Amino acid sequence: MAKRGWIYTEKDVHREWLRKIEQGDIGREWYLLIFRKKLKIVKDFLDKECKGKSILDVGCGEGILVEEYRKKGYDIQGVDPNYESEFVKIGDVTNLEYEDNLFDVILLLDVLEHIPYDKQYIALKEIKRVLKKGGLLLMSVPNLASFSSRIKFLIFGKLSRADKDFNHVGERPFKEYEELLTKHGFKINKVWGITITLPLIWQLITYFPQKMAAIHDYLLNSLNIPSLSLLNIFLAENLK
Repeated sequence: MAKRGWIYTEKDVHREWLRKIEQGDIGREWYLLIFRKKLKIVKDFLDKECKGKSILDVGCGEGILVEEYRKKGYDIQGVDPNYESEFVKIGDVTNLEYEDNLFDVILLLDVLEHIPYDKQYIALKEIKRVLKKGGLLLMSVPNLASFSSRIKFLIFGKLSRADKDFNHVGERPFKEYEELLTKHGFKINKVWGITITLPLIWQLITYFPQKMAAIHDYLLNSLNIPSLSLLNIFLAENLK
């Protein structure tokens, strides 16, 4: 399977990741540990907070969450620039073809970092427009200022991105995402930090993710320190 950074050429990448996680087939693909932890947080949120609410999954890829939660009776649909199905339509986050104040919840999972900085402002304005007052945005983004990235910059003068720069053209440090949400009229209710990239331990995990999975899950995720984590999930309320 051809790769370019984290990006597979095939469109069903998330379905393949999910299959590997369910079968315990992590292999050398350390990012599956991150994906597994992120998916648990997202599903816990959907299960506990979103029953009976209208949900839009923006940049949903092939729509694995959309399919799963439609089967559970949820009012959820998806939009993605590269994929279309019964419950997912082709669309652009900077120009959402939905009415104002339509959704109670919007998911924006690993999307914003793929958008150039200037268009991130447009994307958040569009999300705000279609989200109801008091509606919730659940957004996951990589942190350009993770622990390992800070050390790499200190020693080598380079930052450690979560993917290639041509894929993550809009990746930011944690504090900038925080300011971006606040500037657009969102109140941040909660932040989950996923995987603190402790030196040496983190390098061992990237080389031996299958063997080091338990250490990743229980040591690196035992403390919730968003500013030092590799990935953050923001739960933000639309103040309108």
